[in-house]
Amino acid sequence: MKILVSCILMCCFSSAKAQSNATETEINKQVWFPFIQAYQDMNADNLMRLHAKDLVRVPVDAGKILTYQEYALGNQQSNAYQQQQKRKQSIAFSFENRIHNATTAYETGFYHITSTEADGKINHYYGKFTVVLRKTEGQWKIILDSDTGKNITETMFLSGKQL
Repeated sequence: MKILVSCILMCCFSSAKAQSNATETEINKQVWFPFIQAYQDMNADNLMRLHAKDLVRVPVDAGKILTYQEYALGNQQSNAYQQQQKRKQSIAFSFENRIHNATTAYETGFYHITSTEADGKINHYYGKFTVVLRKTEGQWKIILDSDTGKNITETMFLSGKQL
């Protein structure tokens, strides 16, 4: 009887783990990989397509809460400035937590931004993020996006599960 119960529990755990991996793969494909590309391309429109219209954006270090429209405008202005300065940028993610059900995801982790100046000088920035995603009509969208850069290090970034 103990063996039967153990086998049932192992099957349930394996099924839940497989579903979690499938959800993470779907979120990566629909949100994180396009986010990385839009960020690198400095394409604010593509970046904003990954966010729900009822987005709550919280740049903690600025002490603000932004709407979708405010965040979109900020991204457009920032990208225009970066392009004017002939800078290049990239972003990478590592995850601490990835908790999902069929329609909602809560993810926390770290990001690493690499910014290359026109003269070739390279700068590195690290931050910690918290996002909540919602799946509607088969598409995952970010509904809460919060981050901070205070006291975040490369070691912290490296401690997460790399995307």
